[in-house]
Amino acid sequence: MRFEAVIIFTGLLLSTYTMGSSAAMERINRYNVVWNSPSRDASGVMPIGNGDIGAGVYAIENGDLYLLLSKNDAFNYSGEIYKTGKVRISLNPNPFKTGKPFKQTLDLVTESIIIEADGVKIRVWVDANNPTYHVEINAPSGVSVNARPELWKRYDDTKDVRMEGKDNILWYFPVGNRSVYADDLKFYHVEEMAAKHADFYKYNTFGNLLESPALTLKDGALIGKAKDFDIRIHALRMQNPDPSVWVQTIQKQAAKKIDLNQDWKQHCNWWSEFWNKSWIMATDNTIPRETREKLMGEPSSSGNRSEDDGAGLVSQSYNVFRFLMACQSRGRNQVKFNGGIFTQQLLVDSGNGRPAATKLENGKWLTHEDDRLWGRRYTYQNQRHLYWPLLASGDFELMQPFFNYYYNLLDMRKAITKAWFGHDGAYYRENIEPDGAERDCDNGGKPPKTKPGEKYEGWYHDYYFTCGLETTAMMIDYANFTGDKSFRDKKLVPFAREILSFYDHHYQRVDGKLRLDPAQVIETWWIAVNPAPDVAGLRFCLDELLEMKAGTADDQANWRKFRAEIPEIPTHIINGKQAIAPADKYEKKSNAENGELYPVFPFRCYGVGLGSADIVTWTMKNRTFVDAMGSACWTQDQIDWAFAGNASEASDGLVRRFRTASTMCRFPMYGKEGPDSCPDFDHFGSGSTAFQRMLVQEAGGKIHLLPAWPADWDVDFKLHISGGGIISGTVKDGKLLKWDIQPSDRKKDVVVYQPQKGGSSGPAIPSNTHPLHAGSDSVGGSHFQGKIGRVTMFRDKISASRVSELASGDRIKQVTGKDVVGSWLNPNAGDKLDTKPEDFNGAVSFEAWIQPDENETGRILDKITVGVDDGILLDAWPMLSLRLIVGSQTRNFANVLKPGVWQHVAVVITHGTVSVYLDGQRLM
Repeated sequence: MRFEAVIIFTGLLLSTYTMGSSAAMERINRYNVVWNSPSRDASGVMPIGNGDIGAGVYAIENGDLYLLLSKNDAFNYSGEIYKTGKVRISLNPNPFKTGKPFKQTLDLVTESIIIEADGVKIRVWVDANNPTYHVEINAPSGVSVNARPELWKRYDDTKDVRMEGKDNILWYFPVGNRSVYADDLKFYHVEEMAAKHADFYKYNTFGNLLESPALTLKDGALIGKAKDFDIRIHALRMQNPDPSVWVQTIQKQAAKKIDLNQDWKQHCNWWSEFWNKSWIMATDNTIPRETREKLMGEPSSSGNRSEDDGAGLVSQSYNVFRFLMACQSRGRNQVKFNGGIFTQQLLVDSGNGRPAATKLENGKWLTHEDDRLWGRRYTYQNQRHLYWPLLASGDFELMQPFFNYYYNLLDMRKAITKAWFGHDGAYYRENIEPDGAERDCDNGGKPPKTKPGEKYEGWYHDYYFTCGLETTAMMIDYANFTGDKSFRDKKLVPFAREILSFYDHHYQRVDGKLRLDPAQVIETWWIAVNPAPDVAGLRFCLDELLEMKAGTADDQANWRKFRAEIPEIPTHIINGKQAIAPADKYEKKSNAENGELYPVFPFRCYGVGLGSADIVTWTMKNRTFVDAMGSACWTQDQIDWAFAGNASEASDGLVRRFRTASTMCRFPMYGKEGPDSCPDFDHFGSGSTAFQRMLVQEAGGKIHLLPAWPADWDVDFKLHISGGGIISGTVKDGKLLKWDIQPSDRKKDVVVYQPQKGGSSGPAIPSNTHPLHAGSDSVGGSHFQGKIGRVTMFRDKISASRVSELASGDRIKQVTGKDVVGSWLNPNAGDKLDTKPEDFNGAVSFEAWIQPDENETGRILDKITVGVDDGILLDAWPMLSLRLIVGSQTRNFANVLKPGVWQHVAVVITHGTVSVYLDGQRLM
C-alpha cells in the first residue's frame, strides 16, 4: 500500500513525493484540521513550523494570504520572544472571495497547509531541514501576485530595519546594546558570572528575507503574473554587534540553490519518520460508525467542541499537540507553555489597556502581533507538562531544549544559591528566565532567608523548590528510555548532584531525618513542614539514581546515606481510610494544585502498578481541589485517575478537557485563555500524558498494559517504554485483539489488564442539594416571562432520533418510559420539580417546550448555586439566546430563540459530552 503525500498539483507544484505508508499514517490524516471558509481576520491563523521557525497562516476574503513569522529564540533585550515579521501575499483575481469554493487543510502528515480556492491551489510549508518557508501557488489561468513584508511598531516603540536587494526584500530587528542581563546578575549578587556566561539577549538580531524566482521588485513589493510561483522566506537569528553581518549572512543563505523537488522529498521523509515513531488513535465504539472520527475544524461560537466522538476528539488533540511540539522543539530554546512560537493576534472585547490593540469593524479588538498572555515567564508548573509525554511518544530529540535550558543554567543557579543562602547546591524555583534570573517571582524576586522555626507568611514561590527534583525525575526517565549513557553521566548526574546537594545543605535533621521547614506545597499551601511533593521527589530520585548505579562511587555512597535520612511521605486517615496528605503540617491555602498527588505523578511512589491504587483513589476522592479549572490547563486529575486505574474517570476527564476551546481564535486546539493563555500548551501536554498512562504504565519492574482503558473506546497504539522498547496493540469492542512488544524478550515483564466496562463512578452534573426548578432560579428570581409547556427529565442520555421525535410530537402530552424521571405539563415559574438526589447519579437528559417572551432572558431549568461551579442552569440569557451551564462549563447560543413561538429545547449531559438541540436540530 502506498500513500500520496499531497494532492498532485500541476506545473511547478509537481514537487510531490509518494512515500511508503502504514495504516496508522493514513489514519493521521483523519485528524487534519479543515476549514471551508477563509478567516475573517488575524485571529484565524493555522500553525506550521519546522522545529525552530514557524508561521501562523491565514487567508482572508479580500484576496490576501498572510504569514505571521516566528522563531524559537527571537529574544528582545528583556527576554520577550518577538515575532520575526509578517508577509502579505495578495492575489488578483481574488480566489478567496465570498461565495467561491474554498478549502484549507492542515495536512499533518506533511506539515503543510493546503488551500484550494476557486481553482487556485496553494501549499505553504516550512522546510524540516532548512530555515526556509515556501508558499507554492498554482493557478491554471494565471494570477497576479504582490508579496511584501508588513512591519509594525514594537512594544518598545522601535521598528524593524527594512532593506531592498536585487529582487528581494529583507528586514531585521536589532536588539543592539540593550539587555537586562547585567541587572539580573547584580540583583542576585553574582556579577562575576558575566565573565563565564555570555549575555543571552545583547546584540540579538533576527528577521527574514523574502524572494521568489517568479517575482521582481517594484514599488516596494515583489510582483509578477504567472501560473506557478514558489515564494520563499528565509529566516535567521544571530548575536553580533554589527547588524551588517546578519545581512550578509542571510543574503548568502538565500543565494544557495534550491531544488524544490528534492527539498520536499527530504522534508516529507522527516515527517514520515516522525509519524511512524508512535501514535494513539481511539474512537468511541458506542456511537454509530458514520459519526466516528467526524471532527470539526473549529470550535462552536461558544468556544467549545461538540463532536460526538469524544475518543476521536481526544485522539485529534493528542496527535495535533504532538505535531505542534515537533513544529517548535528543535531550536535553541524550550517551548513556552503560553503559546510557544505560535502566539497570535487574539480577538478581545476591548483594548484591555493593550497599547497596540487594533479595533475592528465588528467592535472587537485584535491584540498586538507580539502580544503574549502571561508574558515572558517560563512557569515550571506549566512547562513540565509539555515534555513529559515526549518520552512515551519517542520524541527524544524534541526534549533536548528543555533539558539544556535548565542544565545550562546550573552554574548560574549554583552561584545564586551560594550568594543568597551561603551553601552549596542549586535551587530552581517556579519562574526561571533564560539568563538564570527569576524576576517574576513576586515579593521582591528572591526567596526569604527564613530560619527553621521562625514565623513566616509565605508567598506563591517562596519555598517552591520542587522544580529541580521534577527535572531530575524526567532526566532519569529519559536516560532509562534511551539508554543514553553520555546523557546520564554528563547531564543527569551533575544536575542531580547539585539539586540533591541543595536539599542536603538547606534543611536540618531532626531525630536523624531531614525536616523540610520552612517549605511549601507547590503554590497551594504556603506554610508547610515536609511537603509531599518534595519528600516524594527526594525518595523517587534517590531510589532511581541508586538503582541505575549513576554517578561515582562517592555519589552512590552519599546518596545512599541521604536516602536513609528522607522522611516518609506524609499520609493521613480520612473516614477510616489512608490517603496521601499535602504535608506533615500545612496551612494558608492560596492556589489550586493538588500537591498531595505529586507522589503519584510525577514522583511515582503510588499507583495501580505498585499495588496502591486504593490509596490513590481515596486521595483523589478527597483531594484539595476537585476538577480545578474545569479539568483544563495545568491540572493533572486525568493523569492521577490513570494511576488509580480508573478508566472512566480518566477518559471522561479527557473528553471534558479537550472540549475546551477559545472564542478568541479560530484554531480549535489552542485551549482557552484563563487561567493561563491562548494558546495554552500545558493543557494539551497534561492530557497527552494521561492518554498514554491509560494505556501503559511501568512500575515495580513490570510493564502494565491497559491499566486504565475503557471498554467503549477502540484504540490502535504504538508507544515507547524504558530500555529502548516499543509496545503496540489494538483494542476493539472491549477486547485486546493483539499486542506486541519489542524486544520480544520483555514480553515476560508485561502485565495485561482488561478494558474496563461501565460508566463513570460519579454524576455527569456536579451535585448540590438544591431542588430542580422550572422557570426560575433557586431563590425565586430570573422568572421565565413566556410559557413553559412541558418539561421532562430522563435518566441517562437520549438519542438524537428520540430528541427529533419529541420535537415533532404532541407538546401537551406527558412523556413516559422506564428512563423518565418525570414529565411535567405547564409548570409555573418557580415550581419545584419532583426529583430525587439519585436521579442525578449518572448521565441525564432534559427536554422542554417553551414560548419565549419578546424580551426573554429567564430560566428554563435551574439547579445550581450562584457563583459556584455546581449543578445545571438552562436559560434564555442574554435576550432570546440559549445558555447552558453544567458545572464549570458554559455553552452559549446567541439569538436562536423566536418570541411568541413554541420551540423545543433538549439537552443531553453525559461525562465529557454536552449536546444541545433546538427544534430537533443539534446546536452543538
